Amino acid sequence: MRLMARIALIVAALLCVPLTVSGQAPRPPIKVGLLLPYTGVIAINGQETSKGVEFYFAKIGNKAGGREIQLLKEDDEAKPDVGLTKTRKLVERDRVDVLIGPVHSGVALAIRDYVHGQGIPLIVPVAFTRDLTAPSKASPWLFRVVETSDQGNFAMGGWVFKKTPYRKIVVMASDFVAGRHSAEAFIAAFKAAGGEIVKEIYAPLNTPDFAPYMAQVSGLPADAVYAWFGGTDSVRFVKAYREYGLGGKLPLLGYNTLVDDVLLPALGDAALGIISVGHYSATLDTPENRAFVREHEARYNAWPTRYVELGYVSGQLVGAAIEALKGEVGDRAAFRDAIRSAATKIQPPRGPIRFDRYQQVITDVYVMKVERQGNRLVNAIVDRIPNTSQEESWKWWNK
Repeated sequence: MRLMARIALIVAALLCVPLTVSGQAPRPPIKVGLLLPYTGVIAINGQETSKGVEFYFAKIGNKAGGREIQLLKEDDEAKPDVGLTKTRKLVERDRVDVLIGPVHSGVALAIRDYVHGQGIPLIVPVAFTRDLTAPSKASPWLFRVVETSDQGNFAMGGWVFKKTPYRKIVVMASDFVAGRHSAEAFIAAFKAAGGEIVKEIYAPLNTPDFAPYMAQVSGLPADAVYAWFGGTDSVRFVKAYREYGLGGKLPLLGYNTLVDDVLLPALGDAALGIISVGHYSATLDTPENRAFVREHEARYNAWPTRYVELGYVSGQLVGAAIEALKGEVGDRAAFRDAIRSAATKIQPPRGPIRFDRYQQVITDVYVMKVERQGNRLVNAIVDRIPNTSQEESWKWWNK
């Protein structure tokens, strides 16, 4: 019996070694939930955003504040009902500490009330509907790192009048909320500066043939066209614009989704010369961005897209907040406040950012022109519009 007792004491002592060496039990991993469209019509946007988040956390060894970081991915399929179901799963079953997502604005609006009610931090990397961070919908639990549908387009309206000879513009856009809001913002600023909108033309989502819309533009007394399209509509629109012979007559400008980095290979030379506005280009010549592009190209054999940058910045905010709290993220309000404070401490590839009183990012946006550099098409930066804010655009719609 004495022998058995001694063995039991030795075993107990051995089991206690990790506790006595470290002084405390190992802490469980911090769980980061990714709610993104990994399948469906905008899957590439979700996959690129996810890549940015994963790239950042891999860079810091998937650890922050002395704790392991665990990523849990859910596919929202760009469907609001699916997004809400997957958000509930991440929060209630998986017990995530923070959420990153979504891409689709409809999904963002669908999960807003649930996230607010649960009191869990959500960083929105891509969904850019103006409503999400407007006073009536803004939540202290929700942060957004992409410019709203107004910020870039409104800024571009003033820039076009100030920096180009174009005074008469035709506006063309997808006939749904994102296209309409973006067009409205550009029109408001361009007209306020003294410009004239000759005609507004809206095409349904997934328009198979843009020829009828090109026919409406031909012969109009305009100086240029400003457009908002995304995804496959962008490819069909830009190619039709070139094929219809409008490229040589009316310069084409637009929001950066028109000539998104992920679309440039499909667009080919039809995109050359198009001027757009957006928050990021891999051609940005700063030490932070050069390092970011170099590291991304070494890992993925490709330049980072705007979606990669948005995911990366979302990861930076989470990582910096965890570090500031030394890994103690159990107090969600403290975690939320640390995320807010982290905005001015991180070094995003795009340049410095900060949040306004509604947790919407205040950010520089860049005017870009599609050029061929070597064997690749790029959105080369031609100008910078500093410190754009959603509140600037409220002058015309949120009076």
